[in-house]
Amino acid sequence: MKKNRIFCKKIVLLIAVFTAVNMYAKRFSYIENKLGGDFKLVFYTSDKNSADALAIETYLYVDSLNKIFSNYLKSSEISILNKKRKITNPSNELIQILKYAQIAFNKTDGYFDISIQPLINLWNKAGDKGKYPTKKCIRKYGDRIGLPKVLKIENNSYLLNKKSELQLGGIAKGYIIDKVYQFLKNKKFKSFLIEAAGDIRVYGNPENAKYWTVGVSANKYTNYSVNLKSGQAIATSGKTYRYKIIEGKKYSHIINPKNLMPVIHNYTSSVIATSATTADYLASTFNIVTDKIEINTILNKHSNVELLLFNNNGIFFETTHFFNNK
Repeated sequence: MKKNRIFCKKIVLLIAVFTAVNMYAKRFSYIENKLGGDFKLVFYTSDKNSADALAIETYLYVDSLNKIFSNYLKSSEISILNKKRKITNPSNELIQILKYAQIAFNKTDGYFDISIQPLINLWNKAGDKGKYPTKKCIRKYGDRIGLPKVLKIENNSYLLNKKSELQLGGIAKGYIIDKVYQFLKNKKFKSFLIEAAGDIRVYGNPENAKYWTVGVSANKYTNYSVNLKSGQAIATSGKTYRYKIIEGKKYSHIINPKNLMPVIHNYTSSVIATSATTADYLASTFNIVTDKIEINTILNKHSNVELLLFNNNGIFFETTHFFNNK
C-alpha cells in the first residue's frame, strides 16, 4: 500500500492505491502546483515516454482552464465579468460552468451560491476590524447575492448586477477535474487518477485491484477508508484554520447564504458522486447544511451520491452505501 498525504483545507486526505505492478503496466505519478494546491496525476501504462508527454500536455490544459475561472487572475473571464459587469461571447467552458452553478443553486435550495462573494468580503472586513457588522449592513450585502437574481443572459452576453461578484471556488476545481478526466479518456489511457488539492476522480482500475481505495481523515486519530469505482469522484470540505475572531467569538470563513452568517460548527463533509463537479459543490453545501431533514431533501434531488458528515466526535450523518460502495 502506498499512501500519499495531501492537505486540503487543513483536512488530511490519505490516498492509498493498492496495486501489484507487473511487467505490462507501471505506475507513473506526477505532481505540480495548480489551482492553489497540489494537482496530482497517476497513470498506469507500459510506456513512460507517452505518460510523461501526456502529463505535460494535461498540466497545460489545466492552466488554460484556470485562465478562464480564476478570481486571482485579473485577465480571466470571470474576473472580467466581475469588473465590467458584462462579458460578450464568453468561452464555452465559462458558459457551461455557469449553467452547472445555476443547477447547483436550484438542487441545493440556494445553499450553494457562487454569488456569495459580497458577503465574504463583508465578514472579512468585520474580522479585520474585530467588530460585528450591523444587521442593516448584513441585509444590504445580502441583497447583492442570489445567483438567479444577479446574473442575467441577453443574447450572447452575461450581465452581472452592480456590486455583485461571482466566486467559482466551490465548483471550478471539480469542473476542471471532469474536463481533465474526459481529456485523458480521449487519449485512450485505460487507468488513471486525478487529484486536485483533495478532490479526486478515477478511471479504470489500479493494476490487479477492483477499486481505488481512498482514506479520509477528520483528525490525526480517526481515518475512514472508502472504495472508488471507475468514473467516481470524491470531494471533502470542512474544518479549517481559516477563521476570524469578531468581538471574542470565532467564525469560519464559510458563509451561509440563507442566514447571511459565517458557519460556526466544526463538521466535515465527504461526498462521492459520478462527477467531480457534483462532488465539489455538494461537499461545500454539506459543510453548511447540518439539519438532517434538509440534508435528505438535497440528497433526494441527486442520484448516485453518497455522503459522510463527521466531526471530532465521530460520524454525524452517513448514507447507506458510503463505505459499502455499490
